Order: sequence, then C-alpha cells, then structure tokens
Amino acid sequence: MRILKDIKESDIIHLLQSYLSSSPYMGSNEDAYLIKDHPPYMLINIDSMQRDGDFLPNQTWAQIGGKLVTMTFSDLVAKGAYPEAFLSSLVLETEMLEKDLKELASGICQATHKYNSSYLGGDLGSAFEAVLTGVGIGSIKQGEILTRRNAQEGDLVCVSGYFGLTSIAFDELLNNKKTKIPTISSHILNTAIKKVYEPELRLMEGTLLSSNKIASSSIDSSDGLASALNWLSKESNIRIIIDYLPTEPDLLQYEPSQDVIQEITFYGGEEYEIVFTIPSTKLDETVDLFERNNIQCIVIGKCYEGEGVFYRKADKDVRIPLYGWDSIQQQHK
Repeated sequence: MRILKDIKESDIIHLLQSYLSSSPYMGSNEDAYLIKDHPPYMLINIDSMQRDGDFLPNQTWAQIGGKLVTMTFSDLVAKGAYPEAFLSSLVLETEMLEKDLKELASGICQATHKYNSSYLGGDLGSAFEAVLTGVGIGSIKQGEILTRRNAQEGDLVCVSGYFGLTSIAFDELLNNKKTKIPTISSHILNTAIKKVYEPELRLMEGTLLSSNKIASSSIDSSDGLASALNWLSKESNIRIIIDYLPTEPDLLQYEPSQDVIQEITFYGGEEYEIVFTIPSTKLDETVDLFERNNIQCIVIGKCYEGEGVFYRKADKDVRIPLYGWDSIQQQHK
C-alpha cells in the first residue's frame, strides 16, 4: 500500500477527479468550479499556502495575506469571473504574535478591497505549522466561461505578460542567492522579489477576454508557463508550438544562455499571468482592445493537430514537458 509521499501530486489529483461532479459548461479538470450554470454564472475556487514550502524569507504577514487573496482569485479571473467575495481558513501557530495576526488580516482585507471584493470571514484553528486557505467566489454577469478545453487547431497562443523574474527571485530567496543570471542589477532583482512577495492579479485581462467573447481557452500561470501550456494542450487535445519566448526584456540585456532563457521562462512559476488562446481572426481586435486598456497581449505560438507542447528552436521542435513544483513531495517534478 503506497503512502502519499510516494505518489506524484498529478496522480493524486487524477485520483480525486474520479469522485468529482462536472457540468456541460466545465469539466472536472479546472482550477475554479461552476456553482451556478446560467447567467449570471457563479464560480468558486479554493487555494492554500503553508509555512513550509510557500512562505518566503523576509516576507511580511501583510504580504502573505495579500498573496493568499491574489492566488485564490487568479483562477477565477482566468475563467473570466469577477471576484465578489473571499473567505479564509486560518490554521495558525499558537506562538504567533497578536500583531502578526492583525497584519495578516489587514493584508487580506486590503487585497480584497483592491479588487473591489469583500472579505466575509471564515474559520480559525491551530496547528504546529501555519496553513492558510482562501476561498474565492466570482461571477460572470456578461460574458462566457473560459475553460481549458476549447482551443482549436489554428488558434494563436497568447500571454498577458512576460516571464522570468519570478525564477530569478526564487533563486535569490531559496537557492542561496545562486541566480541563473549572476550579473543582474540590484534594481531588477528587487523588482523580481517584489513580484513574488506581492503578485498582481490580471483582473482586467480576464474580464475583457470573457465579456468580449475572445478567448477559446484560458488558464493562469501560477504553476509556470510550461505547466499552463501542457494543461491547455491536454484538455483541448491539440499540439502547441511556441515560436516566441516571452522572456522579461530587462533580463535579456544580460545575454543569458539559451538554456537559461528557456528555464526561467517556462519553469519559473507564480507569475499569475493569463495564458490563453484566440482564433487568428480575432488577433487585431484583441491587440487593439488590450492596447486601449494599457494591458498586453503577447502572441507566443500556435495550436496544431496533435498533442504536447514544443518550442521551435532553429527549425527544430523541442518538447517542453510538464514539470513544476509538487506540493505533496515538496520538490520539482
């Protein structure tokens, strides 16, 4: 009989999905779930973070609270939903200082207000190690539900921003400051660290994609670009070929190797960008709409018949495997 630490997180998820309900609108393999299947649609999402594995060195309790809200709402936004309410389950250490609890609650409250949402309360408990859980409820009043499963052959693959900074930040914070770009300036490094301490929600992007019925599929990049692309490929039964790496321009000035560029772009994680597909006929409309709202639509590839995710490099297609952080085994898999 196996124990959980010997099983990959993806296999555990697959096991649990066999017990889940689904609807004609959304399958069971999504990060946010439908609880009202007619307009206005209502969706719900749950996400957790724990001290060992998720809290970052020198991150304040206010930043932790804000990040809990952002990571919970991000999956709703990628579905086209507007976050309406937030609840929390705070399992805290009994030695936690009262002032730290106030700071945590303040961070949650400020983040929900920032997104014009409400913090309604939740549950409280104690344990040896802090575990914080967020529940987000969102609605789609005008628009359509964006899922992972409707990308079509010929669709363009797009992202809402650049990648790479979070990988540099994690190296600095968690890998003894052994960054993949050793010569990086302190200014860019501080920008990268702020990005993982205080991630931003791509609220307008998700809302516009849904309300204007532009995207054929959508997912957030909380687990990294490679993971997001592989999930879209799997759920939509298409092959994705990437021909442009959306690497943060500030990092390219240091002329890192091609291997480093691929690593930090595909396998950073926690960027909370939206990865989406659109019909090629809607490209001009999408770019114009995004530019008018001062947000980015970056085309990085295209959908083809087949399966898997590939990066077209010097006329050769290199497979990009599904690889990322395994929260059960507490390592990259």
